Amino acid sequence: MTLLSIVIPSHNRQIYAAIAVRKIVEILSDAQVIVSDTSTDESLRDMLPANVEYVRPGRPMDVVSHFEFALARAHGRYVMFLGDDDCVGPGLEQIVRWADRHDVDAVVSYGKSFIANYFWPGIRSRFYGDGYASKLFVHPFTGEARRIDPIAALRDALHNLGQGLGAMPRVYHGLASRALIDRVRDRFGTLFSGVTPDISSAAMLSGLARNVWQVDYPFSLPGGSPASTAGTGAAGTDMTSLTQHPHTAAFSDLRWDPLIPEYYAPYIVWAYSLKQAADRLDRSDLSPNLAYLYAVSLLRHRRQRDRIIQSLRCARTASGGIGLPAVGLQIVRELGLQGKRIANRLASPGPGGRAQQFGNLPDIGVAYDRLQQYITDTGIIIKLPNAAI
Repeated sequence: MTLLSIVIPSHNRQIYAAIAVRKIVEILSDAQVIVSDTSTDESLRDMLPANVEYVRPGRPMDVVSHFEFALARAHGRYVMFLGDDDCVGPGLEQIVRWADRHDVDAVVSYGKSFIANYFWPGIRSRFYGDGYASKLFVHPFTGEARRIDPIAALRDALHNLGQGLGAMPRVYHGLASRALIDRVRDRFGTLFSGVTPDISSAAMLSGLARNVWQVDYPFSLPGGSPASTAGTGAAGTDMTSLTQHPHTAAFSDLRWDPLIPEYYAPYIVWAYSLKQAADRLDRSDLSPNLAYLYAVSLLRHRRQRDRIIQSLRCARTASGGIGLPAVGLQIVRELGLQGKRIANRLASPGPGGRAQQFGNLPDIGVAYDRLQQYITDTGIIIKLPNAAI
């Protein structure tokens, strides 16, 4: 069995995928690299190195089904999924070998925010125009390793429903052992569910993981291209109805949870997927903070007020119920958080805030090289314990 499998589902982003995959193969010559392609043509096949496993599902697929299809091709003892405009980061091979020696279930690089991330040329922001394009952003990191309580991380994500992964173990931009993945699939049939595979799988891994570590080091390098989720989010063009957005429209048999407001926005589909995964785990101590979701929705998307109120009413009649005072308290909380975000933006204007910025980088392969040089220049090393028990 191979030590590491890198799995890259791709769809109609051939140029980005080809550049990223060529760099990954250069960095990890011994890894199994799988590209599963649902693009409208097979042109990506001829753009990839010969040692890459190129597969096509042979039929249209929603993103969750595609991730599960691609996972079945991976045979590494550890698995990492990446988007087709992402790259691995420095130090990955050292970390996965350490994890394998110590029976680590999963390793997380970043928590609530990226350590390093790259934006491809052409990306635009509603606030900063092309201020992100062709730039690498690097936030402070230490190289330190610490053990994580995966259930506590899942509870925190549920408390901040819709706000992302938090510190949960993950297979997307993180390392998950084949043993942990198999425990999830043996019990529940699939690793991925909901409509956002990164969120749902992180919750399922959290529910069954035992030995999880966070290494504060950019061993994955997320990328944002103009057609990616990061790109549409930065441009502010990602909010529409579920049936009109291509991401959710691909789910032909989607049955929406009435407790989640029925429209498309990133935090809405994240909340749907996280709640569905928590429901699959069927634990009484894992309860989503729906009041917070409704508060955020009412503040950010007033035009969707009727749908939000409809879900709130459903929640009030469900077991446990949710009263308007609870939502009011969460609105106050969210207003406080918005105030802090605005203050931080004013204190450090410009894209990336206080992060180190490196510009004029034409692609993510060059961005990787610049990140590696930055690490060399700063002398930051990975500090892994001799035992991970």
